[in-house]
Amino acid sequence: MYLQPEDLERGARGEHIAVVTRNIDNVRQAIAEAQAEVESYLTARYDIRAEFAKSGDSRLPMVVKLVRDIALYNCFNIANPVSMPENRVTSYNNAIKFLKEVQAERASIDGLTRLTGTTGTSSYVTFGGNRKRNNQY
Repeated sequence: MYLQPEDLERGARGEHIAVVTRNIDNVRQAIAEAQAEVESYLTARYDIRAEFAKSGDSRLPMVVKLVRDIALYNCFNIANPVSMPENRVTSYNNAIKFLKEVQAERASIDGLTRLTGTTGTSSYVTFGGNRKRNNQY
């Protein structure tokens, strides 16, 4: 597992996590779901599986933060989604917003290995067209 239960204590107090989740299996489930969510956003452009194979200090701090914020949100969501702290909701929304920006190539995570196709460019397919022109006088 990329993120360990102890890593969550950098984002919330250990006693809060213990009370909210009630057992370690819920913590592991929240972490696994958070990892899968981050992977779903980044797998098209980055070799995220190689990042998730790392452990300890070799992990990228930004990816750890993203997974941690989403995992903490999941922990609170398991316990009582009605009385979830506002900072957890804000952190989760910010993490998802950033992942969408990375997915759309408006932001990047330094240190992640970019996937490349046979032409040396991104393997992600983009489409679109030119801006509409108004040539009438």
